[in-house]
Amino acid sequence: MPQHLFVYGTLRPQLARGEAQVLIAALKIVGSATVQGKLYDFGAYPGVTNEKGLVFGDLLLLSSDKQLHLLDAYEECNGSSPLFTRSITTARISDGTSIAAWIYLFCGRAEPGVLIASGDYQQFMRSRFSN
Repeated sequence: MPQHLFVYGTLRPQLARGEAQVLIAALKIVGSATVQGKLYDFGAYPGVTNEKGLVFGDLLLLSSDKQLHLLDAYEECNGSSPLFTRSITTARISDGTSIAAWIYLFCGRAEPGVLIASGDYQQFMRSRFSN
């Protein structure tokens, strides 16, 4: 099982606030990374779908299964109609190394969301609030 988590939105260290900030505080930041997928904005949060494209984010190192269970609850992965599902992906770090990592994929339909063409939620948020 992967020991890493790829984060692309509200769990990114630079964007995390409140509960998200507390959840990732105990995780070690490995660095910037990319994964295959498409990134959408759903208003209060982003979501990645398993489509052709490139998503930018950060790779974090987990130290326990308990951390994953707490993150699953935050990402609403459980229950009869989960918002996200935790899946395994391949993250590529800046030196080109590929690492197996967990990712939270969006479970719903992408159509109501707005495609973030750059694949970078942090950049999207910066441009959104600078206008």
